[in-house]
Amino acid sequence: MRRGISRRHFLGGIMLGATTVASSPPVTSRGDDDDARNAAAMTEVDFIDERWVEHTYFLTRKVTQPERFLDEPVIGESPATSKGTVLPTDDGVVMWYASPHRVELPGALYQHCTRYAVSRDGHAFELPSLGLREHEGTKQNNIILKHDETDEDGRPLNGAGGCSGFCVLDAAIQSVPHARGRYTAMFNTRLPGRPGGLCLAYSDDGLRWKAYPENPVRVGSSDTYNNFFFDERLSRYVAYIRPRIHAGPSRVNRLVGRIESEDMVHWGNDRVVLDTDERDAPAQGTINIGKDTLGYPRGRDKQFYGLTVTPHQDLYLGFASFYDVVPGTMWSELVHSYDGVHWRREPKRDPFIPLGPEGAWDCGMVFFISAGSPVPIGDYWYIYYTGTNWDHHFQIRSMKEKGRLRMIGAVRLKRGRLVGYETGRVEETGHESNGARAVPPDRADKGDLLTRPFEMGGSALFLNADAKSGSVVVEICDATGQPLPGLSQKEAIPIREDGLRLPVSFQGGASVAKLRGQSVRLRIHLVRASVYGLALG
Repeated sequence: MRRGISRRHFLGGIMLGATTVASSPPVTSRGDDDDARNAAAMTEVDFIDERWVEHTYFLTRKVTQPERFLDEPVIGESPATSKGTVLPTDDGVVMWYASPHRVELPGALYQHCTRYAVSRDGHAFELPSLGLREHEGTKQNNIILKHDETDEDGRPLNGAGGCSGFCVLDAAIQSVPHARGRYTAMFNTRLPGRPGGLCLAYSDDGLRWKAYPENPVRVGSSDTYNNFFFDERLSRYVAYIRPRIHAGPSRVNRLVGRIESEDMVHWGNDRVVLDTDERDAPAQGTINIGKDTLGYPRGRDKQFYGLTVTPHQDLYLGFASFYDVVPGTMWSELVHSYDGVHWRREPKRDPFIPLGPEGAWDCGMVFFISAGSPVPIGDYWYIYYTGTNWDHHFQIRSMKEKGRLRMIGAVRLKRGRLVGYETGRVEETGHESNGARAVPPDRADKGDLLTRPFEMGGSALFLNADAKSGSVVVEICDATGQPLPGLSQKEAIPIREDGLRLPVSFQGGASVAKLRGQSVRLRIHLVRASVYGLALG
């Protein structure tokens, strides 16, 4: 089974502990044995995966923008960036993150401190006093690594700039075949006397780290959030970085590359996997910012600044940092892939996490999604990001009296609802002189979704849907689209609720258990409703 957001997490979320989170190392998240067994028997499908959808009629595919449920960042006002990781624990979640402090040193623009935080509920974070590193005259802080660090064996961990980014894998909850300790971290740094590049460290408690003697495991600066994981389908590690080789002059475009490794130490198969295109902006020789033209070549006024990737179900989720060069702003765009190489963007390319409203603390840039996102907590997925009140041109856009702020925010959405199909008053192309006509009144708030044929793998069927303002009716058909006896639209009991696992049922107690192993299709009829996915169990 490919790891990422597990089946148990999809169904049950994290069982948050009843005690206060202590200033202790993270521990593995475990749930009730019965819940785990039930979850293992489930097959979940989120409709971000278009391979399950054959055709729709008068429905709109729409990205769900997560809820900004907090007025304040989860970590601020000291400099903080989510170029790190958030992972589940028995008591909630643990976070590793960076705090970059601007300096004027040869070869270093920032010195990064790597910090540690814990939370029971995913939004109230404790910054434990670990006593591990002195900073600004005190050890009463949550710093686990500073700059120019060496481990207990005298090996250099990082250089003058500290660790830029900190992507952590936990071998207790995800597959890390070559782990040298429970935790493995990847980060960018320049070691003393060695070229800069990607480095690895390992730890048994998540707080005290040892360097890989082979560092750097990949030479070359990668000015983005570099993140990696073990891909069980390929039996290789994959990392998402900035590519070293591409067409045009050096630094012609910010774009995303990918590398692979069989052992975490030797990396290769470099390739570009995500770039903007003509729909975003035309290619040009230089970049225009306001009335000025930069004196070095660039490719487009719209660029991908980075990509955080998470395996999920039978695909990969990508949270891309989309950079609009002229105003200097960034936001997050949702992409997905079936192989981790070729990425699919949504048709409208709307922001997934847009900039905060004017005057907000995150109205300048929203970027660098934490590894481990989305994090399941109860009925929600939480996503963590870096937000700033200034743009990439260092112009402060809000809260000027506080200077440039760099903080960590959280948004959330209900589990499985990244993309949905919804009814609405859309227009259809016609032959009238104006080129369009309104949808007929009898179809204005109705729509249908037909799935592709699939093997019925369980004895029950559930929908992730919002029908509180209307209804959803599910008809089960054979592979040719003909309704099966007792399971037709006429015999289906309408769903009129909002829920993540709404049971599909039929009059007379007709059961879908008899269909186990058969090839079926679903016809889903919606009235003023949205549907996001299905589950078999």
